Amino acid sequence: MSIARLLEGGLDRIVELAKANQLEHRFLWVALKGAWKYARAVAIGDTASPIEEIHRAAICARCDAHDVAETSKAGVCAGYCGKTETHGANPTCGCLVTMTINGSVEAAGKTKVASECCPRDKWNAAPRWNE
Repeated sequence: MSIARLLEGGLDRIVELAKANQLEHRFLWVALKGAWKYARAVAIGDTASPIEEIHRAAICARCDAHDVAETSKAGVCAGYCGKTETHGANPTCGCLVTMTINGSVEAAGKTKVASECCPRDKWNAAPRWNE
């Protein structure tokens, strides 16, 4: 899946949630800033290698904080790192980390950016793919 499609899916999801009154207005800006952050990272080459993306997405998909939500696109679900809650030593960030497309888990958002890391220390920043 291309970066453009992932970003498009993320923005579609933000709009869906806002329209359905399922995204508090105070979180709308945060969600849009997150989408921009990932788009910017890709634009400047701050991307993890394909192998690193697969590794990160697999870890996130198995994590007990992985929160999956359906999207308006048939067969596509978005996976988030919890709901931005912090429970002692088990923090979550609320970031988009996976997209499941017809049963196949793909890296998305945070897991695609080399300089990002898991708030639970399950994976760390990686070298940039283009370096």
